[in-house]
Amino acid sequence: MATPKTASFEELTKLASDFVAAQKGMWDHAAWMDFLSHVQQQGVAISEDMESKLGDLLEATKAYQAALASTDDVEKAMSTVLNESVAFIKRQNGVWGHPEWEDFVKTMHQNTRTWSEGAEAYLGGILESLKAFYQLPSAAPVEQSAPAAPGKAPPESTSASKSRQSRKKDG
Repeated sequence: MATPKTASFEELTKLASDFVAAQKGMWDHAAWMDFLSHVQQQGVAISEDMESKLGDLLEATKAYQAALASTDDVEKAMSTVLNESVAFIKRQNGVWGHPEWEDFVKTMHQNTRTWSEGAEAYLGGILESLKAFYQLPSAAPVEQSAPAAPGKAPPESTSASKSRQSRKKDG
């Protein structure tokens, strides 16, 4: 059996976004385990740290998507936000200060045209979860697809921690 390729940062971000969209922001433990299995099938070893960061990314993506619920084209807005966030993190090599954050927020406001009250905090949640995910050591290819660790709780399917969402992100 050939070793699967290692999924890139961008591919994993897309998998997470697609999962949240397909689940319409609601999932149970079985769906979470299926998602982890699917990620493993893409060639990513799921460590506890990777699992945690993926859960954080799902929650941040869900929160931002919910904030855009009244937007005409939620999928396009989410795609723009995730693509621009990934590009920003890569340009900044995962490190930025407040001025870069403010420029990023201004750019996102102009590019998405879907700004609502609280959108900045939700955007910060996405950016911070992607940054943590980006900073994980490279994912090692999986030799064979093993099921995710049993007994692991799925990421919360309700709103992510209000304190995480409401504080202003400084990068």
